[in-house]
Amino acid sequence: MKYSEPKADLRNWIPLVRRKSTIITLLAMLLIFITFQRVQVKPLKVQEYQTTIEVEDVPITKQEIQKQEAPKPRLAEVIETEDEEQADTVEIATTELDVEEPPPEVPTQVDEVDWVKVEIKPKVLSTPKPKYPDIAKKSGLEGAVIVEFVIDTTGDVLPGSAKIVAARPEGIFEEAALNAIYKWKFSPGQQRDRKVRVRWRQPIKFTLK
Repeated sequence: MKYSEPKADLRNWIPLVRRKSTIITLLAMLLIFITFQRVQVKPLKVQEYQTTIEVEDVPITKQEIQKQEAPKPRLAEVIETEDEEQADTVEIATTELDVEEPPPEVPTQVDEVDWVKVEIKPKVLSTPKPKYPDIAKKSGLEGAVIVEFVIDTTGDVLPGSAKIVAARPEGIFEEAALNAIYKWKFSPGQQRDRKVRVRWRQPIKFTLK
């Protein structure tokens, strides 16, 4: 059996080494804590940079607009032509009124027209009777209508030329008078040995027998 001294046995040194290591570690941590406990954290200052922008004043220029004069209107040239075949329109008013009672009053205000005298006035050749309105027949109404129209060079009433000048009573006999007047026949008016159109006014009387 071998003999070994207690001091030479390493196992006896392990507890001592551990205690010393622990003490050294604690002392090192305590020293670090004492050394750095007064460290102050200061905020980081950011340097401000100022940028200067130079603005150059640009003068404002005014643009002058020249006013253009409006073109002067040109007068249309009137060209006179002689057309023997074209029918003239001659406006007259007839004063013939073959009725027993006075006709309705003609309005005093009429359109301004050039009244031209004709050498030979138109004559009535055919006068078909107008259709008596049913409402007037049932009510026993009588009346009269003055119609203005244009007699063509053929002696017929020019289509679309008839219009009511006056009516008594109003709103009853106008349509019947217009329908009848287009069936009338006239001898054409003449001016300087040629046929012309003539504006004419004709009273139409509605009576019950």
